Amino acid sequence: MKEQMLRATLVGPKKIVLDRTEVPSPAKGEVLIKVCRVGVCGSDSTIYFGRHPYVTFPVIMGHEFSGEVEALGEEVDKPAIGTRVTVIPHLVCGICKACESQNYNLCESLRCTGAEADGAHVQYICMPQEMVIPIPDTMTMDDGAMVEPACVAYHGAKRGEIQNTDTVLIIGAGPIGIFCMESCKALGAKKVVIADRDGERLCLAEKLGADGTIDVSVEKLEDGLTRILGGAREVDVFYDCVGEKGKVLDQILQIAGRGTRIVIIGVLQNGYDIPHLPDFVQHELRLSGTTMYTPQDYKEMIQLMGEGTIKIDGMISHYFTLDQIKEVFEMIENREEKFFKIMIKVNE
Repeated sequence: MKEQMLRATLVGPKKIVLDRTEVPSPAKGEVLIKVCRVGVCGSDSTIYFGRHPYVTFPVIMGHEFSGEVEALGEEVDKPAIGTRVTVIPHLVCGICKACESQNYNLCESLRCTGAEADGAHVQYICMPQEMVIPIPDTMTMDDGAMVEPACVAYHGAKRGEIQNTDTVLIIGAGPIGIFCMESCKALGAKKVVIADRDGERLCLAEKLGADGTIDVSVEKLEDGLTRILGGAREVDVFYDCVGEKGKVLDQILQIAGRGTRIVIIGVLQNGYDIPHLPDFVQHELRLSGTTMYTPQDYKEMIQLMGEGTIKIDGMISHYFTLDQIKEVFEMIENREEKFFKIMIKVNE
């Protein structure tokens, strides 16, 4: 009888089933990974509540993860067994123009593990060799699981074409917003300011390197920009790390100087309301979208994390184990306490 492993399956909205199943064997070109850490993303909550437009049930969630190489499939000779790794959670066709240039985020057949394909809420998972990236000894397993959200922000930050003379405003100080702030600093921005309505999140952003913070629960955004920069027109690049119904984007459109750049990293929802969108044309603004990341982003982020340029200090607020996965989403649903990044420990 093959070795058994724990598995958490979302069989329908708000219905997680824990059971045991056989440990999978890696197919040709695959790597078997012993999962060690899995981060909980905002999109996981969307899936859990049945609100994700691309997910069907049953599904195993989990796309932010790190682990160790357990076994290699046929025609795979690396990474060596025992190597500590992070994982790009992409399943792609491998033959289209995007895949040939390793822009896997643009593959028309892209499926993401944890959403369109089963993910890492298991003790072991098989992934294609090209999606398995070793991490250095200077990085922890927590760091490894945080590479994925960090790369979402880093890829988005690069879409702003940061110059060393740029002043940046980021709206939204969640994990993506704070990683975007750190990424803009790493890319050479002259000054990076971040705004949110949560003072604790802004304190964390300040500890991790923000040049200024604006608590919009106590101060108007424009007043904060005047206090820190002398005015909104001093901002060269805006990042919307909120998305939702477009309220933040519309606010940016109202205050952005002519010819400035805007990047939307937060996901816009259906039914958005952006009445000032015509200003995008009239003011010759540059509006960029961004989706996920590339292997090159992963390699650069691993170097930045490994050398300590981008840090996760203070970001992880809660730890749970895989068999406590129901409690994770009950806490999120009931809003029993404030949290930032929730991390699941597996195989400990």
